[in-house]
Amino acid sequence: MTAERARWIVSLGGLVFAALVLASGFDRLSSHQPSDARLVPAPFRADAARVTASSHLLAGRHEGALAAARQSILADPFDPRGPAFLGAALYGQGANDEGERAMLLTARLSAREPLSQGALTAISMADGKVGEAARHFDILLRAHPRTRSLDGLFAIMESRPEGRAELARRLTRQSLWTDAYLRAEGQEVGVLRDRARFLAANADTISLGCDRIDPLVRELARRNYRADAQSLHSAQCASASSGQVLADSGFDRLGEDALFGWRRHGSGDVTISRRAGSVDLENRTSVTRLVLSQPIALPPGEYRAFGSVSGANSDALLASLNCGEPARPIQGGGSLGRGQLIRSDGCDDPVFGIWLRPGLGVVALDNVRLEAVGRAD
Repeated sequence: MTAERARWIVSLGGLVFAALVLASGFDRLSSHQPSDARLVPAPFRADAARVTASSHLLAGRHEGALAAARQSILADPFDPRGPAFLGAALYGQGANDEGERAMLLTARLSAREPLSQGALTAISMADGKVGEAARHFDILLRAHPRTRSLDGLFAIMESRPEGRAELARRLTRQSLWTDAYLRAEGQEVGVLRDRARFLAANADTISLGCDRIDPLVRELARRNYRADAQSLHSAQCASASSGQVLADSGFDRLGEDALFGWRRHGSGDVTISRRAGSVDLENRTSVTRLVLSQPIALPPGEYRAFGSVSGANSDALLASLNCGEPARPIQGGGSLGRGQLIRSDGCDDPVFGIWLRPGLGVVALDNVRLEAVGRAD
């Protein structure tokens, strides 16, 4: 067991048991008046000891965690959380063999105890026993399918070729694994991007189809990681188009639930309405307002943004290109109707924005496109 994985096991204890907060009056009484500790029923003493052990583990105080875990075992020897905390504390002290024995004992007491199954997954992977690791992971998935500790275990399996092969097999055949792996809502962006890349790179052996990956693709697109989303979509969807820099340049699908397309930023004083072959825009406020945006994927460099603009003033629309969120364009560089100069910094989440100046009536827009400056399309 490497030091890195031993640290992971200790941190997992806090993640799984952070919600274990018991504020018993008996516990406070015994802490302030040690002579009355004998009045505290054993179950309460065990709970208090487990809370203390968890707190020590979170803080990296392994000696204190070890003592508290032993107290919890003496007070309640059949509760699997006691030996689970004991095993985590032993790993934290470098006593890996003793820690593994404690985790195995925990698993015999209860297969549903998440800390032990997580630890045994990591132990088995470290020993090259991929099938055994997958078995422990499968038990954890069935008992706790939504715990965030699964992310660390998936990462461990992805870290070795044989683990990736086993993960590919499980994702293809078992919906429980796939559901957990593709869960996108509330997920960290780094995890989303890593999984999208893994599924795109292994599409030949992990064929999930468009419907299964749709939540992951949509969440990546929602967070403006268009390149990752489009790469995954293209790899897993047989009917996926190659895609252009801007999707729906003629606004034919504006307002539809498209994976890649325009986002509308209308309000009471800003109207956005589609008509055949274009979109009508009007800004009745006193300031320039964002009306449309779209996450895109662009390499670094300079580009010109063009659009067919009709209305009282062809300079009414401005373009922006920013990382993460659209920002009001600075003056200079032209306008969308005349070919506006914009620059890509090569970030991972670029967003193209279209802004409308105020008080110019209804402006019609169509055929928006981006062209690289100084090189062929």
